[in-house]
Amino acid sequence: MSQHRSNKNPRRQRPKPDLSRIHARQSHKYADDPTKNPQAGDSNPVNLDQQLAQASHSKSEMNRHGSSNQVIVSRRFDLIAGGGLSLLVAAVVIALSWSSPSGAGTFLLAIELYLFTDLFINGPHFMASYRLLYSRRTNFRKHPLVTLAFPFLAGIFLAYIIYCSYQQDAQDPLGIMGILTLIAPVVLAWHYTGQSWGTTACFAHLSGLTIRPKHRRLIRGGFLTLFIYHVAWAYDSTGIIQNTLSEQEAGEYLMRSIMSLCRVVVAAGFIAGLFGFWDLSKQTGKRVPIRTWLPWAGTFSWYVMVDLNPASFFLLQFFHAFQYLMFPLRVELNDYAPKPNAFRHLIFYYVTLVSLGYLAFEWSSFDSIPKQLIPAGTAMMMMINLHHYFIDAVIWKIREPEVRKSLFGHLTPN
Repeated sequence: MSQHRSNKNPRRQRPKPDLSRIHARQSHKYADDPTKNPQAGDSNPVNLDQQLAQASHSKSEMNRHGSSNQVIVSRRFDLIAGGGLSLLVAAVVIALSWSSPSGAGTFLLAIELYLFTDLFINGPHFMASYRLLYSRRTNFRKHPLVTLAFPFLAGIFLAYIIYCSYQQDAQDPLGIMGILTLIAPVVLAWHYTGQSWGTTACFAHLSGLTIRPKHRRLIRGGFLTLFIYHVAWAYDSTGIIQNTLSEQEAGEYLMRSIMSLCRVVVAAGFIAGLFGFWDLSKQTGKRVPIRTWLPWAGTFSWYVMVDLNPASFFLLQFFHAFQYLMFPLRVELNDYAPKPNAFRHLIFYYVTLVSLGYLAFEWSSFDSIPKQLIPAGTAMMMMINLHHYFIDAVIWKIREPEVRKSLFGHLTPN
């Protein structure tokens, strides 16, 4: 009965094809050129578990050995520019500031060093950002406010300063320079500390470390305390707050109290950052590489140096600019430098940056320039600094594939 019922509603299974005959036919068909055989890859099948094991082993090998080769320029240059040189110089200045007061000879040496670093380091770092902004046509469409609107407004402002300079009273009736003087410390502090944090995060990424939100708060929080200190120090050293209050002594007492509080806050930020790196090492199970924490330690040393010796503030500009230059240098190598003549290209690139920087910042000091244009030179310097801040805000967006390719394209495996 059951057999009759099953025959009444037959559900015959389709016979399975003989794969051996198909492979044999394919092999005979492509005997002259086996590479064209679509089944050639399956002739020696590998177990899936074996493939996964091999992939896992390759990934672990990459994490273990590959991270040491992940650099921006080179391992040594990354250490020096990232924070090694600044930490060493700041430590020397701190030691000298404790041991003996700075005299006239040190002051003259500082002036000479300032002129040297301003010409060969500070000016080129500004010009490098212009190279990155205006060398890509897409930036005009994506960022018209930075590429077009800001230079247009800056040109109007310079024309206004020149017009005021040729008047009898030679004053700024709108008080724009005063407003820029108030804004400049905030922008500068955010720019300096933000770049140092970005350098720290970049090297952590290249070292295979994942900075979790907790570690981000602890480490970046230290940079934020330095930002607060920088703004307070700038207002204190320029006397803006003291001169604003009706009683100057009250202003001086207020700023002394604020600066004392800022020092305590910076110390707390330093301790929090130490704990953040320690906890990061503990959770990842590996030591945090020196180049990852060098930008953080170096930046703290900058502000300790300035606190002990305010005349050394110009070194902050040098440290910041030197740290910055390794990133546009890498982009230039990845995007524009031809492989056979890369060194020659970089020499021309650097000489061009130095020349343009010298003209942009020193043109008002030329003997042939009328003295009425000297205020325009100062105004242009402030405009370049402010524009540089907004340029960096748009050209280093790592979430954009084009930026990632330009900065990390040399790390892509062949």
